[in-house]
Amino acid sequence: METRGAHCLNAAIEAGRLVTLPDITSVAKSLGAKTVAARALECTQDFEIFSEVVEDAEAVSAVQRFLDDERMLVEPACGAALAAIYSGILGKLQAEGRLPPSLASVVVIVCGGNSIDSQELQSLKARVGQS
Repeated sequence: METRGAHCLNAAIEAGRLVTLPDITSVAKSLGAKTVAARALECTQDFEIFSEVVEDAEAVSAVQRFLDDERMLVEPACGAALAAIYSGILGKLQAEGRLPPSLASVVVIVCGGNSIDSQELQSLKARVGQS
């Protein structure tokens, strides 16, 4: 899961080679690599890895929903991972037959909250057009 503007893995997979993003334009700055590691790209050829890109608004919305659900504030980079659940991406992958229709467990690694507080969340929501 990456946000558009910090989607170096997805861009490399699409190109079939390492690529460098011109800049990190996403609000998920801690995703911030312009070029994915060569080994990460190799892993996509050796293992079944799904690379999905969400918009900043989906990541920020997931941050808010996770805060409401779990009372834990995380950064937008984590919101990108949480968007797999909250934005329906898992359901889309299931509908496409890329994931089984019934999943026993789904694990989302939740980390990162050092550079966000409630004021920053409100600022991000305004920036991506959420109230």
